[in-house]
Amino acid sequence: MRYFLSSLITVFLLCSLVLDGQTDVSVRKKDFKTDKPGFGEAWKHVINGDAYFGEKGIWYNDAYNEYLQALVYNNSNAELNYKAGVSALFSDKKEDAAGFFLKALDLNKDVAGDIYLLTGQSLQYSGKFSDAIEKFTSYLSSPSKKTQKNINLARKCIEECNSALTVTKDTLRISVDNLGPNINSSADDYSEIFSADGNTIYFASRRELPNSGKRHPDTKFDENIFVSQLINNVWQSAVSAGKELNTKYSESPLYLNSSGNMLYVYTGYANNGDIRVSINKKGVWKTPGSVPFGINTRGSETSFTFTPSGNEIYYVSDRRKEGLGGKDIYFIKKISDRKWSKPQNAGRIINTIYDEESVRFSKTGDTLFFSSRGHNSIGGFDIFYSTKNKSGEWDSVKNIGYPVNTPWDELFYYPSPVNDSTFYFVSNRSGGSGGTDIYRGKILPPEPVIVTPPPPKRDTIIIRDTILVMKQPAPVLPVMPAEQPVFLIGKIKDSETGKPVLAKIDLNDISTGELIETTASSDMDGTYRLKLPAKKSYTIELRATGFLSENRRIDVPENWTKEDYILNIELIKVKVGKKVVLNNILFETGKSVLTSGSYTELDRLLNIMKENAQMKIEISGHTDKTGSEALNFKLSGARAKAVVDYLIRNGIDRSRMEFRGYGSLQPVADNATAAGRAKNRRVEFKILEF
Repeated sequence: MRYFLSSLITVFLLCSLVLDGQTDVSVRKKDFKTDKPGFGEAWKHVINGDAYFGEKGIWYNDAYNEYLQALVYNNSNAELNYKAGVSALFSDKKEDAAGFFLKALDLNKDVAGDIYLLTGQSLQYSGKFSDAIEKFTSYLSSPSKKTQKNINLARKCIEECNSALTVTKDTLRISVDNLGPNINSSADDYSEIFSADGNTIYFASRRELPNSGKRHPDTKFDENIFVSQLINNVWQSAVSAGKELNTKYSESPLYLNSSGNMLYVYTGYANNGDIRVSINKKGVWKTPGSVPFGINTRGSETSFTFTPSGNEIYYVSDRRKEGLGGKDIYFIKKISDRKWSKPQNAGRIINTIYDEESVRFSKTGDTLFFSSRGHNSIGGFDIFYSTKNKSGEWDSVKNIGYPVNTPWDELFYYPSPVNDSTFYFVSNRSGGSGGTDIYRGKILPPEPVIVTPPPPKRDTIIIRDTILVMKQPAPVLPVMPAEQPVFLIGKIKDSETGKPVLAKIDLNDISTGELIETTASSDMDGTYRLKLPAKKSYTIELRATGFLSENRRIDVPENWTKEDYILNIELIKVKVGKKVVLNNILFETGKSVLTSGSYTELDRLLNIMKENAQMKIEISGHTDKTGSEALNFKLSGARAKAVVDYLIRNGIDRSRMEFRGYGSLQPVADNATAAGRAKNRRVEFKILEF
């Protein structure tokens, strides 16, 4: 029987943590045992934890609890911390995973080949996006054996963290509340729909029922449809929606018509998941039957909704022929009372190479809400929306924002049918009842802006012995438009080959040195994007495995009107024999005395030497061809020595450096021009050993 693999929530979230199996790490008894008493009991917890760990799925929760008790005895075992981190990450304790992975890394950075990848994911769930990017970058740069799936995952997670750094800066005025234990359970609860009056909710749940039967391969029970009534503004305890709707297979509610007598459902027992419809007669739902639309295929058809006009149907399918990748949103249009058009893909504005899901419309039908793993998701599925433009086409897709969207999964956005400021959605975020829960969001009014007016102007008129004060009305303050944000964008490439480079990029405040934001360039095309907090000066630091680090200053003028400030950078690959010109090394005229303007570049070289402790270099001084050649040799050598002396004073061992003056023997430009002579007057370093 094929129904086991066609639970709706499994179809959605099976790949939320898509990575090839974790490294098989064992906790060895001899490494775990210490001089402390209690080893026997602690070791039992390790054994029990390993048994649950091997079962995966919901059993990770039990594995996590066992490992926690073992860690009380010995929390300094790298393998045990790794397995506790995995158990937390793949259970409802994702926010706890980072501490265990970071501890494992401190104890043994080679504890597992995927340690950096999993640490990055755990930091992403914890909202530490810059730190997560660093770990994902370390994973991609590490020599460990990687599958293409895990490489793609790390790249996708970097994109999500970059999106999160932007999206989470603009927090929405929204309250988010869990619908509570009368609706949510310790199992997955999701796919909520409401009656037109808002007083009845139908939803799917994978909680155990008397006829639930065996668990699915994902260790969870079959999904069934539940219903609850809103009485005195309180949702009553949810109950099964009836034996005709719920079978021993999988059913989830998708759409309820305004009359409340037609319920469209996902049925996991039909093909790989089809859309069917149940009719309510005299208060009883009938067994779901086939729909009169040509939308079901041999693949999975999941989400389904009508436009408010009833003339179009939007739904989700993994039909491969017309798809753009993963599961896509499709639509059909009503031609006549009995005829509908053939399915059409909603197009590249809406669909991505990743999965799209859970389509809904606004009351007016001009806004489409859906979930996607693509676009600028900040983690897993995010909720997005698109509004029709004047031409009737869907406009660019927008992330609905934080705190609705999180690094966890958010799906099934449903606008309240009775209150424009209220909506519902589903998330597996931390703090819920377990698995996915149904939440209510409420748009809050804007915070009142308190403006202290200037003291009122007073005109005084003296009438006999009475003083009459006449107050002028307070001036109306103009509303200033919000300043358009500026994004620092560009490409990071190899200076020799022009190929893209995966680099960690830190944006710093130039006045305080404070780290503002971290991102990484794409190893596919070298692109990066950073939102600048203000129009002013910054420094950016770039580090990439196998390349010399780079520091750059950027100055964004206050009158900058463009959205993007472009900075492309070429990084220099570390290899023996490579020569690098030190820019802005300045000396007093005709002397070898360094000026203060040289320190920025000298400190960059200093950092390179510290980062590459095995590297040995030659510092070379060069002059133009004017003047005495003997004096040129002497001056160029003295200037090279001045650079070496600076590095020695700042902690670099003398044995790692040589210096030479070449005078005018190695020109890089024509000495006949002033510009050429300026280029020839330079200080370089050459890598001798690495």
